[in-house]
Amino acid sequence: MALIEVFEHLEWLMVLLFILGTVLVAIEFMTPGFGIAGTLGIISLVIGIVVASQVVSPPVLMVIIVVVLLTIVFLLLWVYRSATKGGKISRTLLLHSRLDRESGYTSVHLEDNLVGMEGVTLSMLRPSGTALIGNKRVDVVTEGEFIPQGTKVKVIKVEGFRIVVARADD
Repeated sequence: MALIEVFEHLEWLMVLLFILGTVLVAIEFMTPGFGIAGTLGIISLVIGIVVASQVVSPPVLMVIIVVVLLTIVFLLLWVYRSATKGGKISRTLLLHSRLDRESGYTSVHLEDNLVGMEGVTLSMLRPSGTALIGNKRVDVVTEGEFIPQGTKVKVIKVEGFRIVVARADD
């Protein structure tokens, strides 16, 4: 009689471990974290399979293992679907708005209006330095040549923060 009671308790333990393991793995998929819930869930599922091997016959054990694996695959697919475009996780975690120039967001104050203007170098350009262009002191670079202080230069292009100058033809 005592052996039958032990097997009855093992059946409940097996069911409890499978439910606990599935819930913990699902929690791990839905919450970012260190992996403690997922690790405990997998351990619970493995222990549940070991307990099941003591309680059920081998064919039933194989069915239980397949069901556990299919449950994990289903949860993975559900999380993937939820994380991709339009899913709940996607809407929560991903930024869908754009910060572009048309909306008024720029990381660089463009000095495109300086292209073609002339000025005078305030320091030696080797190949970077400062110049006075249109009554404005700006940091400039050359395309590799050295230009002495006090030389007339012309802005040939602007690339983000880089204002590229060359010697002005007199």
